[in-house]
Amino acid sequence: MKKSNISKIIKMFLSARFPSETEEKVQKWIIKDKNQQAKAKASLDFWNELDVEADSNTYASLERVNLRTGYNKEHLTNIASYQKFARIAAVIIPLFLFAGGMFYYLSPQNEMIEVSVAYGEQKRLILPDSSEVWLNAGSTILYPETFAKDKRLVMLDGEAYFSVKKDTASPFIVETSQLSVKVLGTRFNVKAYPNDEKITTTLTSGKVEVSVQSQPPHILKPNEQLTYDKKSSDIHISMIDTNDTNCWMVGKLVFTNASAGEIFRTLERHYNTTIDNTATIPTSKRYTVKFLKDESLDEILNILKDIIGFDYQQYEKKIVVTQP
Repeated sequence: MKKSNISKIIKMFLSARFPSETEEKVQKWIIKDKNQQAKAKASLDFWNELDVEADSNTYASLERVNLRTGYNKEHLTNIASYQKFARIAAVIIPLFLFAGGMFYYLSPQNEMIEVSVAYGEQKRLILPDSSEVWLNAGSTILYPETFAKDKRLVMLDGEAYFSVKKDTASPFIVETSQLSVKVLGTRFNVKAYPNDEKITTTLTSGKVEVSVQSQPPHILKPNEQLTYDKKSSDIHISMIDTNDTNCWMVGKLVFTNASAGEIFRTLERHYNTTIDNTATIPTSKRYTVKFLKDESLDEILNILKDIIGFDYQQYEKKIVVTQP
């Protein structure tokens, strides 16, 4: 499993964002021997984001957990210090000791499934509830083999278009790095690449609730797009032509009010290439342009260099952008 996904699961668990049935399974996954160093580092990173100090109760609780799980100080060789691990325990213990402090075991029939799509590729999936997902290039989705009864939770890095099977008793939730999308049954697109400046949720049909930490949820109607700026935490909702929402599924590339950097990153994923953008291109400028299916990378770059204003050299899998 990728370290980024391990970190995401740990942070969601410590933030108590899993439904109860899933939380029990994640507990067992955490104490498994596999990826222990990555799990410990993710827990420590989460702790360091908080401003909380451990006290005497923390260390006493840690000892109780060690006795129950058979975990001892010898297991901590990959962590800076026992005291530092105890600080993490101040966050972990309240969740580990719920319901009488019993650890629940993950059924081997319900493992977490991770699907990744390489640059230059796309993939269609059928989820356990028969919902459909189309993953764009450079995307990863993580979901359980069997959904919980009260929630259908998936985690996404990248871009995906969802067609969700309606189930009023079990809402469908897409978790990204900084926001979540909750639905009952609908069609929508989520774009949440880690290195992009913004996260967007676009609704094609139905209704979705988009939640960002520390902000009230936003309800989207069909043909609305919510854009979340990662740096400023600003949220903007606008009406758009949803015909362009899932155009990437048929090979089209549509850029609306996009920066040169956003355009280059999309081309990298779509064409499985690397674009070295060391040229000074103003980040404040925005561009709107559409490309039809099956246009080559060279054809697109020749159009963009006239629109944006740059030159480039191509070296196999690498494009070097230069000043004109």
